[in-house]
Amino acid sequence: MCGVFGILLRNPKAVPDEARLLASMRVLHHRGPDAQLIHQGPGVGFAHTRLSFLDVDARSNQPFWDPTGRYALIYNGEIYNYQKLRAELAAEGVEFRTSSDTEVLLHWLLNRPTDVALRALEGMFAFALYDAKARTLLLARDRFGMKPMFVTETQEGFLFASEAKAFRPWVDLAADPLMVASYLLNFRGPTSGFTFLKGVSAVRPGQYLTLKPGETPKAETFARLEDFLDAGKIHSLAGATPRQMADDLDELMTQAVKSHMFADVPVGAFCSGGVDSSLLMAMAARTHDNLAIFHANVKGRWSEYGSAAALSKWLGLDLKSVDVEEQDFIDGLPEAVAHFEQPFADRPNCVPMMRVAQLARDSGVKGLLSGEGSDECFLGYPWLGRRKLTDAYYRTGDRLRSAVRSIPGLGEVIWPKLDNNGDVVRAMLNRREVDDDNARIRQAVRDVGAGRPMDHHEWTLEYLHHHLRILLHRNDTMGMTGSVESRFPFLDHGVVSRAVNLPGQFKLRTDLRVLDKAHPFVRDKWVVREVADRYMPAHLSRRNKFGFWTTVFQRFQISPAYFKGSYVSEFLELTPRQLDDVLASSPKAMALRLLHLDLWGRICVRGEPQAESLSRLRDTVSIGAETSGGAPR
Repeated sequence: MCGVFGILLRNPKAVPDEARLLASMRVLHHRGPDAQLIHQGPGVGFAHTRLSFLDVDARSNQPFWDPTGRYALIYNGEIYNYQKLRAELAAEGVEFRTSSDTEVLLHWLLNRPTDVALRALEGMFAFALYDAKARTLLLARDRFGMKPMFVTETQEGFLFASEAKAFRPWVDLAADPLMVASYLLNFRGPTSGFTFLKGVSAVRPGQYLTLKPGETPKAETFARLEDFLDAGKIHSLAGATPRQMADDLDELMTQAVKSHMFADVPVGAFCSGGVDSSLLMAMAARTHDNLAIFHANVKGRWSEYGSAAALSKWLGLDLKSVDVEEQDFIDGLPEAVAHFEQPFADRPNCVPMMRVAQLARDSGVKGLLSGEGSDECFLGYPWLGRRKLTDAYYRTGDRLRSAVRSIPGLGEVIWPKLDNNGDVVRAMLNRREVDDDNARIRQAVRDVGAGRPMDHHEWTLEYLHHHLRILLHRNDTMGMTGSVESRFPFLDHGVVSRAVNLPGQFKLRTDLRVLDKAHPFVRDKWVVREVADRYMPAHLSRRNKFGFWTTVFQRFQISPAYFKGSYVSEFLELTPRQLDDVLASSPKAMALRLLHLDLWGRICVRGEPQAESLSRLRDTVSIGAETSGGAPR
């Protein structure tokens, strides 16, 4: 929805520098091209760039102050249940001067205890509430991590922003060596707390911070995703029929789509060709004439354009598509990295997502429904359909190794232990982000399980954490390259609550008609597909997942000349000869990771212009020919 920046100075009488405030605001312009405002006052400064969805009048611009002038809200997001909250506040005598969710959020925070207020919010948000009298900032982020909020502290005071690059006018940015090391050990990237930048942290999903000059920041958790677990719901859903499950999800999704489409400006939909986005489009099209739908046609063997076109024809909608050629994955890389603010060697689909967002912008659409969250909630990833078998296989291997090693005098000779602590080291370097999440999930599942099989509940929660947060970061940053907001009906609280507590047979269901080689005789996302059958032909509702699949990154041919004078060699303190030796002796996957790390360092740390990075890439990187191979399974 918007871009936010602020600084709370240690000196209550000092006024933040206007030139630097304006510089931070300009950095965030793509997040809010509709209005840009700064505020300067004793001890505090704010910048806000607005992408208007509700009450597009200037009266709802930000920073948004309460009538007394004591409190200001600097806010990025959408509160989907704001009308309900507004009615509750109005009944208590609160008067409103706008029709925006911004004003509702401000008064809601001022009239409820912080924990109570935040837990009641349904939507996506990252905001700062400033109390001019107490000189405090309250920063908060939604429980899924849909909207970003970064924080750093300097000698001048506390800074917060939607993107870390907005800090550059105020502080020199530097890489966090521990996170870089974790990344080189195949960590996908931080999504909660720490970042790739030293001294820059992210407010954790479901967390709020209280900042006051001269005091240590205070962090509190108002919600965790494990809170959706409910022993009573698990018990009651266990007795439901398949028809009841499909009927209930149909109703929940219909309401979720309705709330996510609400806006005073056009909202369209991503049309990937997969079942999740197709279902959202079909539901939205029933109540919205001429729904705008957009597709990125990744040219090649796995193009999903045919399926997207077939669905648009079935729904009677005009499909707008942008072709993404292989060269676009080179040409679009500097822009994508600059916005993503992390290396993303394993996510080439960032580029097509960026292109389709820019297509939507050029078509006058500000928001797009996304099917993100469905695979996590309802276990739609191909490997999950065979996970019981693979888990059993690995457990059998572990038991066999233990049995052999227990043979006195011979066990360790026959099957010696390998001294491989890579996973442990990687986890320590990334501050155990995934490991701590998973430990907490396992405990929560045990607490409600009472000895019952709970694998599917645990898997859903696992994928709703780090895995989903990466995808939400991708959706936010790539969408905002085109000033387009992604909205996620599958992450509606009612839908997630149902998914977390749903019996496993309604997610992964035995079906002898399923001949998918990834998981034969298992129908993934069963209940979602059952609902989709009501809205579209089976050849569309039963499609396998591809997700803009491409092997372009794996086929990058990277010349050693790219790394001449590179950020990577400087950061790792390697001579050109040493780096050449590393590249020559490493798998291609490592060269790709080093390329992404180097590009990130040049652009996001050094501040190298994208045009300079692009010229270097075009001179030193090419794409090899496609070889035979299957789609992602």
